[in-house]
Amino acid sequence: MVYSAVFIALFVSHIMAAVNDLQLIFQVIASLITIQTLFAGLILHILGGDVRHARFPVVALSAGLGWAYAGMEPSWTILLWIFSTITIHILTERGLKYVTPADATDG
Repeated sequence: MVYSAVFIALFVSHIMAAVNDLQLIFQVIASLITIQTLFAGLILHILGGDVRHARFPVVALSAGLGWAYAGMEPSWTILLWIFSTITIHILTERGLKYVTPADATDG
């Protein structure tokens, strides 16, 4: 839930920054969206969630990311974004296979 709320907030914020021609803020937010998409599984793990819950959404998010970086036109580079994100996610899942979700800090 936290992951989704942060992603939606960043997505809306990047649109608002673009509309208001705030280039630096737009680039910072776009970078955060990129990091959040590429490392969705790891971020979910850190937040105490199940890495496997990001399996299918990460494909759609990376396709959208590729579409944006391709200038919102069809391009073969979109497939590179999808492949890269899926690869990172698979490696994250395998790396965390024997690790329990992060424990919440108390205090």
